[in-house]
Amino acid sequence: MRKITRLEPKKTALPTRKKVAAYARVSKDTERLLHSASAQVSYYSELIQKNPEWEYAGVYVDCGITGTLTYKRDEFKRMLTDCEAGKIDIILTKSISRFARNTVDLLETVRHLKSIGVEVRFEKEGIHSFSEDGELMLSLLASFAQEESRSISENVKWGIHKRFKSGEIGVANKHILGYQYDEEQKKYIIIPEEAESVRWMFQMYIDGVTLRDIADNLNNAGICTILGNDFQEASVRQLIFNEVYAGDIRRQKCYVSDPIKKDKVPNRGELPQYYMADCHEAIIDRDTYAKVKAEMERRASLLNPTYCFTKKIRCGTCGAQFTRKKGKVRGKTYVHWICRSKKETGMTCSSVNFSEEELKNICADVLETDSFDEEIFESRVKDIIVLKNGDIEFHLVGGETRRWKNLHLNPPRHKVTLTDAFQGKIRCAKCGNTYHRVNSANKWVYWYCMGKKKKGMTCDNINYTDFQLRQITAHILGLEDFDEQVFSEQIEGITVLEDGNLKYHFYKGRTERWQRV
Repeated sequence: MRKITRLEPKKTALPTRKKVAAYARVSKDTERLLHSASAQVSYYSELIQKNPEWEYAGVYVDCGITGTLTYKRDEFKRMLTDCEAGKIDIILTKSISRFARNTVDLLETVRHLKSIGVEVRFEKEGIHSFSEDGELMLSLLASFAQEESRSISENVKWGIHKRFKSGEIGVANKHILGYQYDEEQKKYIIIPEEAESVRWMFQMYIDGVTLRDIADNLNNAGICTILGNDFQEASVRQLIFNEVYAGDIRRQKCYVSDPIKKDKVPNRGELPQYYMADCHEAIIDRDTYAKVKAEMERRASLLNPTYCFTKKIRCGTCGAQFTRKKGKVRGKTYVHWICRSKKETGMTCSSVNFSEEELKNICADVLETDSFDEEIFESRVKDIIVLKNGDIEFHLVGGETRRWKNLHLNPPRHKVTLTDAFQGKIRCAKCGNTYHRVNSANKWVYWYCMGKKKKGMTCDNINYTDFQLRQITAHILGLEDFDEQVFSEQIEGITVLEDGNLKYHFYKGRTERWQRV
């Protein structure tokens, strides 16, 4: 018998309405653009609410905010938080440039929203992030938007530079201590009661009062910053170093290095600066300002003392300047000059270090003076480059270049060499005795004056390792490596002078001196 089963009709589920929000942005906080933002809010509110398949989730608006930086847009961040919370399914926006002008930020944001099931629709370009070709089109058009932002930035910079050149000032800070900017007169006007505080502050600085004490004195006198806060050392320094109080203005102290990232960095010579003198009435006269500048230099010299080698020595390995390093080991003070990269976090450099005494002796040798003379050095040497191999290249005033050869006489580990050719050829100038070789189990081979061993005699002349003598001799003979046969054929003897320098006597009667550094 057939079995009959009744099939009940299935109820058709009603489609769930999509939660739709809109995002709008205007880059400037002007009346015209604020009206544009208001119009966008009205447009999107009406568009979403009249669609029966959509549920209104709000309109998010950022006013006066650049589109290149996501982290500065509060409403944009709030919208993303609501997306994470499941409050939004679809985001409507006018165009890619309104959503973001930074290609990387745009793609990262759209991809993240896509991963959590939120679609972004760009009306002007007709792109939906859920479509197959959505990301490709986004990448292309976002790049155009980013370059458009860069182009706009360059045009704005051109206009600013043009106003700088023509003397049109304009200021960002309308009120600084002692001054109020007058829009009609286009210049700073003195605020008398605040100007007295400024003059007192500058006088304290000239009298040698520290920045910390100046701040304390101002605070104790009930004088506040223009924001009503207590003075700090940094805020006092900022005012003291501001040329505006002498009646001048310096333009382009800082600049935006990247129009996308909006990083503002100090101008250290990358771009021209514009100094505008006598722009407004000065609070401090020129004589006082000159004293302030002199005091600045005096204090800077105490914090950053300069030496004869300061800014003279450059690293041939990484290009950084050499800097002075002072330290103590077992109570003895050592002063060396090293590449600045060795002191910077995250940077390394393999350049050779030199003690200050070494450098002075090298300079005396290269400049052919009996000893180091700072005046001669300053007048004759333009700059110095420490090459990768440890040699030092001197660039002299007038264009001449001289090189000091680094023989690397003191390697980290003692190099053992045994040279029979030196036997009987090295003589001490102090006591007249010959030098004798000591071989300590083939680990330490050096030559010393026999006057140190003979009874009734004392001699304190310097010792030389066998390796050092080979290196120096090769240099004197113009060889890359020591050659025992060439030495025996050309050198009659070596004299160790009283100052430790070496004098080579050739068979043909010529002598040559090696200067110890």
